[in-house]
Amino acid sequence: MTAFILLVLFFGSLIVYSARAAAWARATWPPSGDFIELDGEFKGLRLHYLACGETREGIAPVVLIHGASGNLRDMAEGLAGPLSRETRVVAFDRPGHGWSERGNHPDIADPAVQARAIAQAAARLGIERPVVAGHSWGASVAAAWALADPQGIAGLLPLSGALYPWPGGIAWYHSVVRTPLIGAVFLRTMIVPGGRVLMPKGVAANFHPDTAPEGYAEAIALPLLFRPSEFRANSEDTANLKGHLARQSMRYGEISVPTIVVTGNADHTVSPKLHSYAFHGAVAGSELVKLRGTGHMPHYARRAAVVDAVLRLARGERPRAGETTIHEDGRVVRPEAAA
Repeated sequence: MTAFILLVLFFGSLIVYSARAAAWARATWPPSGDFIELDGEFKGLRLHYLACGETREGIAPVVLIHGASGNLRDMAEGLAGPLSRETRVVAFDRPGHGWSERGNHPDIADPAVQARAIAQAAARLGIERPVVAGHSWGASVAAAWALADPQGIAGLLPLSGALYPWPGGIAWYHSVVRTPLIGAVFLRTMIVPGGRVLMPKGVAANFHPDTAPEGYAEAIALPLLFRPSEFRANSEDTANLKGHLARQSMRYGEISVPTIVVTGNADHTVSPKLHSYAFHGAVAGSELVKLRGTGHMPHYARRAAVVDAVLRLARGERPRAGETTIHEDGRVVRPEAAA
């Protein structure tokens, strides 16, 4: 009986601690932008977005889509500043992430469904024919948008994209989260303390071999991830992505919008060869920008190269079909130039 009481007290204290931590995160990082409510198949769904800059004649606006385990602040902190000096930029929290609601759509974990939701939001905000840049998980959303509405976007930029099914599985805790009852208890007891312990290592691993900027986790409000509703949404997205990509990737040869694929060749989070290189091979006329010695976060480690690629698409410049390698010292090498 004593052991049972101690166990109840232990889990009860974790529930209280986690609830207070979630409340602290919400108070510390309130919405940084505005909300838009959708209709149609997404009736009642509110998405959070951050807009900056002004539309200029001859330069397309830019939509930024973040990856897994994050929110719009990751892309906005990395790219919105320099891009907004040239054009209008809108970054969205994907459904269930940051301050966006998850909604009631039964297939909301499908990148194609998220693409339709964000496309509707962008259209209602007056964003016409944007360049769509998606990082990691968000690249699958950007690619789905290009497949669904090739005339509606001016350019596509997958950044360190997760674009194809991969060998192996996913992290064990995503399966736990989806387990009835046990998942609910796990979300409300173990995620916050576990997240706080593992967060520094996770950030470092995501940036490796680059170094994360000082205060990165706080700048992007990473603790918001450990709220039960957001962590569940993140797990659902992650657990279902492989199956969705198995179907979606079969159609990449249909993509006809101007495309620049950007990846670090030292990315240990999402394999460049399996994803970015293969996507470049599938999309006719696309340009592959390889950033030598760079990991999964080029929008921080090699910001200038990423901004250059986005703005070239926004200005209507044709991608340089083939491969471009940019070395750590800024030296640019193209196969035709080296021949």
